[in-house]
Formats: sequence, structure tokens, C-alpha cells
Amino acid sequence: MPATDIRAFMDEYFRAWEGTDEERILSYYSDDVTVAIPGLLIEGKAALRDQFVRPFISAFPGNRHVVKNVILGKDVVMVEWSFEGEHRGAFAGREATGVAVQVPGCGVYELAAGHRKITAARIYLELTTLLKQISANQPQVLQDLLIAWFASRAITTPKAPHDGRDKGAR
Repeated sequence: MPATDIRAFMDEYFRAWEGTDEERILSYYSDDVTVAIPGLLIEGKAALRDQFVRPFISAFPGNRHVVKNVILGKDVVMVEWSFEGEHRGAFAGREATGVAVQVPGCGVYELAAGHRKITAARIYLELTTLLKQISANQPQVLQDLLIAWFASRAITTPKAPHDGRDKGAR
């Protein structure tokens, strides 16, 4: 796609997040999309809906992604943004607080050439900052528990088997 078409597609995509129409948001993704968020790998549209789209639009309806920078490549775009919204629904075990949030982030989005679909994304959002913002009125111990709860839900990558050799031995 030409650079102007990619930019227009991404602008439409981010505008879709301003509403609560999950089908509209999901229409920007391929059926076999893979989305990686640090500590979490989401595969397929149903998982994306349940683990990412629905939690965010329920907790932060009308959220905005304020685009700061865009870097275009062949069938890939990197967007630096600020996620902004108001905490109006449950998120990560925390009921709505009405607190305004503003969290920096960026995403690397791979696009299906000519199909106007995101096939893969790597999204870097400071979730700890988000959790601290929605927990700001809580005692520190509750903030720590909320952050620990969210971290416990992350998927970990298994470690490679140890071959028994001591790295210090020669």
C-alpha cells in the first residue's frame, strides 16, 4: 500500500478505538492475527477480542490514541502514541474509579499487502503506569496487589533446558 493509504488506514483504526464497537475494531485485524504485548501472546481474533479489545473498551470507553510519531515501512508501520481515557469499567480486578489515564505506548503493526488488515502487532504499553493511575486513591499495599495480580496473568516463555555445563569451567 502507498504510504498515504497506510497512514489513512492507521488513522481509521485508532478512531475505531474511540467507540465501543468491538466488531468495528476487530474488522481491522486478519482472522489469524497475532498480537504480542510484553508477557502475553494473543493468537486469533476471538482471543484478541476476549483478552485485549473487550477489556480495554469496557474499562476505558471512548479512549483515544493520540498519535505522536509514525514510521512507515514495506507492509509495516510503527506508531508512537499516548493512550488516554477515563476508567469507567472494571479492569484487571479493579472496579471503575473515574480516574483519567494517560499512558505512553507504541505499536509495530504488520499489514497484509492490499487487504487493509493487521496480521501481527507488537504493542508496548506501560501497563504498570496504567495500573498505578487507576489505583492512585488506594493504599500502596492494594496497588501492589493489583499490579501483582496483573503480572501473574502474563504468559511466560519456558527456559531452554540446561545442558549441565558450568559456564565458568574451561
